[in-house]
Amino acid sequence: MIGLEEQKDLFSLIGEKLKKKVECFVIGGSAMMYYKAKDVTKDIDVVFSSEKDWQLMIKILKGLGFRERDSKLVYFNKKEVPVLLQRGEHRFDLFFDRIVSFKFTASMKERITGVYEYGNLIVKIISPEDIILLKCATERAGDRLDAAELIKRADINWDVIINESIAQMELMGDIVPLSLYDFISELKQDLGVDIPDKIIKKIEDIAYKETVKKIKQGKHIKVEKNRKGLS
Repeated sequence: MIGLEEQKDLFSLIGEKLKKKVECFVIGGSAMMYYKAKDVTKDIDVVFSSEKDWQLMIKILKGLGFRERDSKLVYFNKKEVPVLLQRGEHRFDLFFDRIVSFKFTASMKERITGVYEYGNLIVKIISPEDIILLKCATERAGDRLDAAELIKRADINWDVIINESIAQMELMGDIVPLSLYDFISELKQDLGVDIPDKIIKKIEDIAYKETVKKIKQGKHIKVEKNRKGLS
C-alpha cells in the first residue's frame, strides 16, 4: 500500500529524471488522498492526454526498475486497459486518453482542483465528481467504499456527474447513466450513503429513456448484473 507522502516521493523521483515538463492527471485512490478521503492506495492511477508524455512516463519508470505486468489479469473483461508497471509493492496504472470504458474529456480537465509540481512532473488532481463517475465503471467493492467516503467528505455537484455521464454515453456508446444509476443505488441501499432521492430518480429516468431508445433501434443491451429498481 502507498500513502500520500510515499506517492509524492515517487512523483519527485520521476520529476528528477524527466528532461522536460510532463503533465499528468491523478485519478482514483491516488487523487482521493489529496482530498484526505483515503489514507493509502494499492496503486497510483495516472492518465495522460499526450501520447508522447504517456510513453515517456513508461520509459522513465522502466528505467527506475519498474516491470510491466499483464493488465488483463487486473482489469478483467475491460476494453480499455492501462499499462501496469510494478516495482516491489509499488504499482503505477498508466492510462492514455481512455480510462476503462470512459474517455478522458476536456471537461474533466477543466474541473481539476489542484496542481502540484514535482520537478518536471506536473500533477493535476481531478474533481471529486469525476472520481465518483469513473469508479462506477468497475465492479469492485472497494470502489464503492471509496465513493461513499468521498461523498461524505465533499460537497458533490450531482448535476456535473449526470451531465458527464450523458456526454460519455454520446462519446463511447455505452449507456453510462444506467451504470451510474446502478452504482449510486447500491451506495444508498447497501452502504447508507446520503444521496437525495430526487437525484437517483433523475438518473433512473435518463437511464430508462436511453435504454428504451437503444432497444427501439434494435441495438443489443448488455446487462452485467441485476438493475435494482429500474422500471
